[in-house]
Amino acid sequence: MAVAWFIIPYKRDPNVLATRYPAIDDHTAEIESYGGRWSETEVLGNFCIVKVRAPVAVLNALAAIDGYRRLPKDRLDDPLSDLSVQVLKQIRNELEDMGYPLAEIKDRFGNDLSIYTLRDILKFATRRRLKPRYNASTDEIILDGPVQPVKPLELVDTEIEDI
Repeated sequence: MAVAWFIIPYKRDPNVLATRYPAIDDHTAEIESYGGRWSETEVLGNFCIVKVRAPVAVLNALAAIDGYRRLPKDRLDDPLSDLSVQVLKQIRNELEDMGYPLAEIKDRFGNDLSIYTLRDILKFATRRRLKPRYNASTDEIILDGPVQPVKPLELVDTEIEDI
């Protein structure tokens, strides 16, 4: 078994009006069939940060799913110093895709993500999320409500033990 961190979108539940769920849940049966588990916390932009413990083959298969983004480090205290400039830029772009303004990202990290750890990046990503609301006329879930509490990153980490 191995662990990996992902950024994964939420999906609409076609069977329950105005409901969405972490897309990783579509793979719960497979992950659990190997004795694995996952835990998540919602972040901005209709995404969640997910820690998965599963066989390497399953983690690789998840990483190949369109919209699932495996993070380049597997442990929170792994430094980012050995990552390429391109990978560091992708991490910054992920934060922007969530909805964090570039100015806020630069205010926290400056121009050099390589001096930080995965924990630093994910702590920033889990700063806030917005309350969803359902728009019946367009059948959409819109994320524009007030800031909501976020499940702490440390809780997600401890729920899925490293092997």
